[in-house]
Amino acid sequence: MAYTPLTTARLDWQEQGIPYSAVFDDVYHSGDGGLAQAHHVFLAGNDLPARWAGRERFSIAETGFGLGLNFLTTWQAWRADPARPARLHFVSVEKYPFVAADMATLHARLLGPEFAALSAELCAAWPLPLAGFHRLLLDHGRVSLTLLLGDALTLLPQLVGQIDAFYLDGFAPAKNPDLWNEQLFRQFARLAAPAATLATYTVAGAVRRGLEAHGFAVEKRDGFGRKRQMLAGRFVGRGKASLPPTERRCIVLGAGMAGAAAAERLAARGWQVDLLERETGPARAASGNHAGVLRPVVSNDDNLQARLARAAFLHAQHRLDGWPQLRWGRCGALQLARDEAEAERFAAITRQGFPTDYLQSVDSQRASELAGLPLAVGGLWFAQAGWITPPSLVSALLDQAGAALRCCYGVTVARIEADAAGHWQLFDDKGHLLAQAPVLVLANAADAARLLPAGNLPLASDPRHVSLLEVGAGLQNPSPLATPRSVICRSAYLTPPVDGLSCIGSSRVGQAAPASNLALLDAMVPGWTPPLVGGRDCARPGTRDRLPVIGPVADSRLLRPKHAGSLHLAPRLPGLYTLNGFGARGLTWALLGAELLASQIEGEVLPLERELVAAVDPGRFAAKDLERRGG
Repeated sequence: MAYTPLTTARLDWQEQGIPYSAVFDDVYHSGDGGLAQAHHVFLAGNDLPARWAGRERFSIAETGFGLGLNFLTTWQAWRADPARPARLHFVSVEKYPFVAADMATLHARLLGPEFAALSAELCAAWPLPLAGFHRLLLDHGRVSLTLLLGDALTLLPQLVGQIDAFYLDGFAPAKNPDLWNEQLFRQFARLAAPAATLATYTVAGAVRRGLEAHGFAVEKRDGFGRKRQMLAGRFVGRGKASLPPTERRCIVLGAGMAGAAAAERLAARGWQVDLLERETGPARAASGNHAGVLRPVVSNDDNLQARLARAAFLHAQHRLDGWPQLRWGRCGALQLARDEAEAERFAAITRQGFPTDYLQSVDSQRASELAGLPLAVGGLWFAQAGWITPPSLVSALLDQAGAALRCCYGVTVARIEADAAGHWQLFDDKGHLLAQAPVLVLANAADAARLLPAGNLPLASDPRHVSLLEVGAGLQNPSPLATPRSVICRSAYLTPPVDGLSCIGSSRVGQAAPASNLALLDAMVPGWTPPLVGGRDCARPGTRDRLPVIGPVADSRLLRPKHAGSLHLAPRLPGLYTLNGFGARGLTWALLGAELLASQIEGEVLPLERELVAAVDPGRFAAKDLERRGG
């Protein structure tokens, strides 16, 4: 089905200076003060901060992000508490999000100077108004805000994780009954950790009865301001605790983008990581290319690949600005139409209602202006896309991991096995033990399949050749031709010059690969012929559905056909994970893929919809093959 656009909130005020929603004919917070209401109803109603004291992590879910006052109040309380948990997870659903500029305006008017820094960080990270899950990492990554933008009835069933406290906010039940119904109460019960608590400003009978019917014991407490009463509750139903790991030691095999990203995310959670690589240094394979492209994918039906690429692209955008040593440029990217039919398809996609900062349709004249080169056709314009030098990304990730990371290069792993204690052991071809740890992450491209049981991880190596063109200033013999200002894609990709060299790729490896790349270039930019000055081969391991493989590795010996439709129940090889199968989109998949992987290893709330987690599950191929064969 097509993408469903979001409707952003309109900034309105009541005469008393209270933010107001014309859609719901209701105010965003009590007239007695939004911050005071957040403290009294939602923090105190959940016995916070006392309940999170001494915890490794604590997770909160909210219905109705609104102005973000509950989140900011909670964040501030967490920062001020010396007994705070190491990591705070905050999940919030919002159907009508404000745009960043309006949120900044609201905060400037409503909040005191003590919130200025928090508001600025939140507004700077605030995503484009695009439907789906958005994982924002704040406060040096110690605070995780997962925004579910869209309808709560659609998105909360897609949330995977356990919640310790619920903030039941949003507009009043009489104004917005969809946010206070049995379907959502059922989701609260599904997500509730043992002894989870909840709080809400309403004492409506239908809300109280609905919560009690789904396993919550609720009580009335003194309300806030002019509201005489509020509800607080505790989950007394049956639940299974998801406990953090007791031993945070891990081996990551492979020092390209996937391995570096996995190491960085685990190190950020307090893990000690041994990074093993058969090459003599990091980023020596596909991650060693001179430049690559970061852009999303779109489709007429907003399929799984388009949704995953959108989430991954936006997450990468959120994180990349934080690393000064990273070499990248947000120059925009053009995807040129190959024929009239594709041009019509592109135009139809843009009519689905994406924000213009994310996607636009442009004609040949505008495309030429954006590219800085004469183009015969138009296409799609991704204004926030750009180029990255993959080695600088790998270097930045390894630097971020810091002292928690130990790198070992020039090491070839011949086999892996689990010992009696459940630790994974890695051996060389002479049988010498190279490393052991309770968790192993295979991020070593197509070579990962060699170390696993047959058919468990069907990765196909796709050797490609990327050519270098001499086009930029600063070279000894600069080309007199015009220089591309944006990324250009069609059946190939062309980057703007980095250190005077543009990348064009990529054709299948072989003697004819450079000439093939030049032919692809001529099809995109006819008659533009800068000197070809070199290139390199690289393998791009991919999968048959063109999606990556991320998560716990399935135990193929115990898989059954039924698991094809219930991958979350599939048996796993304990402690064995993979981050792999990036194909041509490693720069897009790597950062969110690593955040998903680390969240799975830690047992945290996941940053992606359940449906997308299943779409990248390493066990999907073996389970589907079994289903096709009937067992």
